[in-house]
Amino acid sequence: MSITIYNDCDEQEFINSVRINGLLKHNMKITNGKLKLPDIEFTNIARNEKGVIVGGVSGSTYLSSLEIEVLWVEEAYRGQKIASRLLEVIEHQAINAGCQIAHLTTYSFQAPLFYQKQGYVICGEVDGFPDDIRLYTLKKQL
Repeated sequence: MSITIYNDCDEQEFINSVRINGLLKHNMKITNGKLKLPDIEFTNIARNEKGVIVGGVSGSTYLSSLEIEVLWVEEAYRGQKIASRLLEVIEHQAINAGCQIAHLTTYSFQAPLFYQKQGYVICGEVDGFPDDIRLYTLKKQL
């Protein structure tokens, strides 16, 4: 059998073949279907008085956990507890969906201290990036 590695692939073909019918199918089998529990995506935004988005948070749930994928607040609006409120909202949504833990990754130049103030603990660290930048994995019991 001859296998050839290609670097040109349609994104949808990759998603269907590798992510859905490959990895997801395998992971669902290994976890007896629990991987998709509760299988909810959350997106919450903060708007200013003019209706302009000044921040937001999004995350996905699986294995009774919430993975926070994005949390951002416009620089001019930082220091007003908007990020804390967004984080609190998504955590409550996850709790109501049956999640027991929240987790995320953040770089050292982003917000590890912010998350620690919100009750998250560092459970992983990757170093070796330029300028002594580190990537942290944090978690919190909900």
